[in-house]
Amino acid sequence: MSIRYREIGPGNTPGPEMLIDGRVCDCCQTSAAMTSDGPVVVYRNRTSDEIRDIYIARLVDGEWTEGRPVSDDGWEIAGCPVNGPVVVADGSIVAVAWFSAPDDVARVKIAFSDDGGATFGVPKVVDDGLPMGRVGLVLTSDGGAIVSWLEGGGGQGAEVRIRHVANDGSSSVSARVTSSSAERASGFPQLVKNLDGSLVISWTDVGAEEARVRVARIETSY
Repeated sequence: MSIRYREIGPGNTPGPEMLIDGRVCDCCQTSAAMTSDGPVVVYRNRTSDEIRDIYIARLVDGEWTEGRPVSDDGWEIAGCPVNGPVVVADGSIVAVAWFSAPDDVARVKIAFSDDGGATFGVPKVVDDGLPMGRVGLVLTSDGGAIVSWLEGGGGQGAEVRIRHVANDGSSSVSARVTSSSAERASGFPQLVKNLDGSLVISWTDVGAEEARVRVARIETSY
């Protein structure tokens, strides 16, 4: 599986197709954001020896940089975990959140960049010890970010949780948004930020007779 790029110009005129990475994880979703220097793409790479870490590529002077790791987690896994990353940006500030489980130790992490994704700081662990991933991410006005993820609760139970992480790595206590399910059918909760700073999060409720999409608004001080 590969990731490719094409720019659509005025009048819906397609530009040339460009290869970003020729070998990536088949099922993990890709994420993209626009920085002050241009677009960045974050994805789960796949090496020939099945290391599937999170990579970033940037469009610089009309050419895509070679993808490089956001973090050298060294997660070796033979199959696709179906658990892709999220990238968000504001000017030169970039944040990436992702799930990884090297040596069978599951983690949700976040890393910040202040140079448009060219380099990243040391990743910060976000989860509460039993993460399932399925991350969401928004930047906050203080230069930090709020991460959402699915935290396991034993058996098929799970919770959607959020946590604020400052750019220096300090973080708030996590907050439970709702109960959920560990089943694949519960999907990926989606997190966005309103212009007034409040958050909107949506998720799939599979506990009813028929699955329903639920939405909640969250007021924050960040």
